[in-house]
Amino acid sequence: MKYSDLIQFEPINEVVKFERLSSDDYRQSLVRNFVFSQTYEKTIIPQLCKNLDYTASHETFGVQIVGNYGTGKSHLMSLISLVAEDSAFLPLVQNAGAQKVLKNIAGKYKIIRFELGSDDELWRLVGFQIDQQLKDWGIAYSILEDNAPDMYKDKLNRMMAHFEEKFPDKGLMIVIDEMLSYLKGRSGSDKLNRDLSVLQALGQMSDHSKFRMVFGVQELI
Repeated sequence: MKYSDLIQFEPINEVVKFERLSSDDYRQSLVRNFVFSQTYEKTIIPQLCKNLDYTASHETFGVQIVGNYGTGKSHLMSLISLVAEDSAFLPLVQNAGAQKVLKNIAGKYKIIRFELGSDDELWRLVGFQIDQQLKDWGIAYSILEDNAPDMYKDKLNRMMAHFEEKFPDKGLMIVIDEMLSYLKGRSGSDKLNRDLSVLQALGQMSDHSKFRMVFGVQELI
């Protein structure tokens, strides 16, 4: 008898790439094969869902997921965003406790998900991704073409007003990976300060609105 006759398993992918999430088989595999430790089930998933529940009356924040390379940040962000985007993924979650908590956000969001791989201004990069999705969703508004001389948060509020007019029963979640590598490439100049101002605005929008921001880094910012 061979070991393969006794044990069947799917090989673990070393690195989760957002660009592969266009494949339905890949998305299902990521959700189905997510391994939940007790810490994930009892602490991490509930804390994430607490901040991602836009119906909550308590204060909520943008989510920063920190972990060394290969620890599963991208996998976790994929799990959360896939379930939040489509409740059909919820039954694939292989942990009853986590599944129960994830139900609070399942199917409640439209998702903008991307990895940073440029040295351009963060506002331009985020705005470009937002504009591309708004166009695909049939929303006639461009955050980058909004030239009003006011704050980032004001532009984000106007964008959300257009979004909610189109999708009154949905929130908007932006999920960004590889943030630390990007910010390190911007250090040592006023560029970093401008980027941190953008992160601050995105974080502020994540409280008492239907907007949420989640990003992954290898070190605490």
